[in-house]
Amino acid sequence: MLGTFILRLSGGVATGTLNFYLKSFGLEGLGVGFVAAGYYATELVLAPVFGALTDRVGRKALVVAAPIIGAVALLLYPLTSSLGVLFLIRVLEGISAAAAIPATLGYLSDLTDGSKHRARLMGAYEIVTLLGIVGGGIALAPLLWEALGTSSYPTLALLYVIGALVFGFGLPNIGVKAQKRRGVQDYLRALGNRRLVRFLPAWISATGVIGLWLVHVQNLLSKGNAAEVGNPQALLGAFTPGEVSKYLAWFAVAFLGGLYFWAARAKTERRTTPMLVAGAGLLVIVLSWWMLNHPGILGAPLVTLPVLGVVNLWFPLLLVGAFMQAGFTPMALAYLADISEDFPEDRGVVMGLYSIFLAGGNLIGGSLLGGIFVSALRMDGVILLTLLFTLMAFASVLHIRRVSTD
Repeated sequence: MLGTFILRLSGGVATGTLNFYLKSFGLEGLGVGFVAAGYYATELVLAPVFGALTDRVGRKALVVAAPIIGAVALLLYPLTSSLGVLFLIRVLEGISAAAAIPATLGYLSDLTDGSKHRARLMGAYEIVTLLGIVGGGIALAPLLWEALGTSSYPTLALLYVIGALVFGFGLPNIGVKAQKRRGVQDYLRALGNRRLVRFLPAWISATGVIGLWLVHVQNLLSKGNAAEVGNPQALLGAFTPGEVSKYLAWFAVAFLGGLYFWAARAKTERRTTPMLVAGAGLLVIVLSWWMLNHPGILGAPLVTLPVLGVVNLWFPLLLVGAFMQAGFTPMALAYLADISEDFPEDRGVVMGLYSIFLAGGNLIGGSLLGGIFVSALRMDGVILLTLLFTLMAFASVLHIRRVSTD
């Protein structure tokens, strides 16, 4: 978990500073989505390869190698301002992620084989991941960007190397049952699982929201080099990097609290219950963002709350939505691990599907549809696409609940 936190922290800072770097060029929408596509498309293509490879060579080898590749990528950022080269650097980071995620999840799944604590451990993995993203992409990235700019990347590369050392010396080797060569047919066989097919629309929708938010929200909220003229959307370019950090950190803290809450109840809840609550939370977020972005609809009602002080009423409601929404990912991971028990000799393949779904959803939400919606509607595009993803996830989870006991 320590190694995962170090890597997520460094990766979060790299992604966050890249958002501000692209903003300094005046880029948003399709331009930002193009650079992000290098990472997500590479992860999508290579995750099946590395997922199958973990079943042959073991999990640890790839867990250690992945951050070294990521460190090389980070060292290249200060050397260029070309969109094409930045795209290729993100490709290299995508290779690192494609190797790391299925290997790590396969390792955790091996550790919890047949254990009732699986959902709790997967929830802990997500909490560590979020802590890294919060500390890196939301809290540290704006501060490091203001202080160091692209000079922060060598330090981040060093953290990647430290993460590799933690994995190399801290993880015991776990034997891998399967040694046969695996290919596309193994993934097709896994995708033939009915439980997995029913879950796919919900998982793609949830990861689409993640990609949409990570790629575009910081970029849209932060001030550019030139003032916005005739801007009808209140959130667009409204904040300095430090202010973006502060407000998104509150959002992330609420989300972290929700992760802890649902992970603690994983043994007693049906897998789909937290997912439905998460969908309701996303609807609350959509409504809150719309009202914050268009204060002329109902004005800007102010309330005084402990810790937050005097804030717009819709901001604490946004945090309530973040708390509710947090239960989806740990339950989704636990659900995928449950499905992997149907394929005990191909667990790396099944857990590799996590990376495929994650990268596929991120590619759709962050680069393809996200780029189109943001270019056309800017912050309203983020809100509208989040709503569409939420409705699709709701439909999928309700169907799962109706036809099974999951």
